[in-house]
Amino acid sequence: MKDPFIPETVNAQDLAAESRRKLKVLAPAVSENVARHLVYAGSMMDQNPELAYEHAKAAYRHAARIDIVREALGLTSYLTGRYSEALRELRTYRRMTDDYSHVALEADSERGLGRPEKALAFIAEIPLKRLNTATTLELALVTSGARADAGDSEAGLAVLEKIKVENLDEELRARVELIKADRLEELGRAEEAEELRTRWNPVYNAEGEVELFTAEPEAEPETEPEVAPESEAEAEAEAEARPAGEAAPGVDADFEATSEQESVQESEEE
Repeated sequence: MKDPFIPETVNAQDLAAESRRKLKVLAPAVSENVARHLVYAGSMMDQNPELAYEHAKAAYRHAARIDIVREALGLTSYLTGRYSEALRELRTYRRMTDDYSHVALEADSERGLGRPEKALAFIAEIPLKRLNTATTLELALVTSGARADAGDSEAGLAVLEKIKVENLDEELRARVELIKADRLEELGRAEEAEELRTRWNPVYNAEGEVELFTAEPEAEPETEPEVAPESEAEAEAEAEARPAGEAAPGVDADFEATSEQESVQESEEE
């Protein structure tokens, strides 16, 4: 298959130094080509996700064993609604790098495939202490949606109500409030939902679905959002799973994982 055209203005040197280092295992000409595809894919994610996907796919054809290539393909697959491919590539990236920064997208891909119970089972197994503030919050939003998809909008609303939205910046708070409006509407509380939308829609200017996450995690707010703490047993288990010396992030989250594990005990990530 012929690779898509890359504009001459796209420079391999625009790829992050650490990413370029990972490409050095390739022949110089191949490394240059893959780097340019990755740079262009990254620049097109917001403007033209489909084109970004085509370039990430081209990079994959030349360098499928490089973790950042799998990451790029996973992200662009997610943005273009190719949820099965996104799930496969983001899972592969996580296993190659032990980087948990895209677990919310993995879970949301399960939702996109119509498998909310599997999304919740996966979320229940995530070591929350490995996540930063932004990823923890994104996971809470996906958890809310998955619970609603599974027919329990009340539980989905409960997840959102644990987030201390006053600690968030205005745009991030708008995302949370608008998703809360969806849960309220599902519960027949249309007037409350409309009040939230009237207030927060003007703040949230991004196009598309509210729950479609951007490729890059949002910057952590100055004051960390808080959600209810996890159970002591979960905290101990996750502390054991965390590498020695690794500091826990400032946010703990309880997505009622324990009860979910009991109800979907036989579901597995694979």
